Amino acid sequence: MPALPFINEPHPLLPPIDRLYRAEEINAFGKDRGAAFYETCHLYAQSLWRIGFPAKCILLLNRALSSPMPGTEPVFQKLPLPYQAMAWLLIHRPEGQFIGNPRRHWQHLATRMVEPHKELRTWRAWACWYLAKEILPEAEYPADLEQIREEGVVEPMHADIVANLTRLSPADDLARWQAALAWTHHQLGHAARQTLPVRVRRIGEDELPVVQKLGHQIWRKYYPAIISEAQIEYMLSVWYQPAAMAREMQSRDTWFALIEVESHGPVGYLSFEKYPGEVLFINKLYVQPDMHGHGVGAAALKWTYDRAAELGCRSVQLRVNKRNATAIRAYQRAGFRFVEDVCSDIGNGFVMDDFRMEKML
Repeated sequence: MPALPFINEPHPLLPPIDRLYRAEEINAFGKDRGAAFYETCHLYAQSLWRIGFPAKCILLLNRALSSPMPGTEPVFQKLPLPYQAMAWLLIHRPEGQFIGNPRRHWQHLATRMVEPHKELRTWRAWACWYLAKEILPEAEYPADLEQIREEGVVEPMHADIVANLTRLSPADDLARWQAALAWTHHQLGHAARQTLPVRVRRIGEDELPVVQKLGHQIWRKYYPAIISEAQIEYMLSVWYQPAAMAREMQSRDTWFALIEVESHGPVGYLSFEKYPGEVLFINKLYVQPDMHGHGVGAAALKWTYDRAAELGCRSVQLRVNKRNATAIRAYQRAGFRFVEDVCSDIGNGFVMDDFRMEKML
């Protein structure tokens, strides 16, 4: 018997094979999405993995997740829903083998799903997307920001996926997905994120040097992947001098505030001013990168909404760099929507290429 053209060692969470499976074996099921189809998807996925096609392996596991079988099906004892198999594949993505951009793939799949079982399959796709988001570096595997901008796509939060898998799953999606997520975090050495106690307080001119120091720290850590170092240094030199910020306070009645976390002290800052038309405009809102994911930015936004209401504003607006995917996602989840594209010349040959976003109060 001739040797099989295997390249990769077996995927440990997919069934072993002693032959190559073919597309026609899947196509033969037609619209049947029962146990035999589900198992064959896994076998064919292993075949594709073994011969060096991880991207196609993902597609077959997606097809397995199109099955609406109830959790009582015996096949699930042998072949659980493949969330951890997906995560293993993303973590062990082989150098030089095409995997595409799984994060963008699942974003598109979730937002363009069709019947049958559209809603279940949509949230299974978002669950896989979340695994990809946790595993793959965003700079290398970015979201499709054009689709997010044009179609108003809001990437879901963990709680959204939990709620919808609980509501829709005929099997044990939630348990399998959460187990895959916990396994992923363990493999990557990620600690569980906890919401931290936050205090936001308005400051006077005497504390603007603290804002300057935080600005220099945060921008130099966070922005090199978004704008050039030369532009970072230019913007810090223009906007983060205490005297310049003090003039904003005096001439435009700009508020500055420090964002503090218990036992950490100041971890961020914000500034805003009131515009005509009952608009509160956030000029600055920055938090140390290691504080992301702990509810710090959300607490700062909540404080800002409360001040906006006190000032009689009906909406909150801000600008965000078009390449700042993390911030765009956070603002969308907070209820901000795109208003317009804005590109401003800021001098010295640099521009700010932003989205203007707005949240109605």
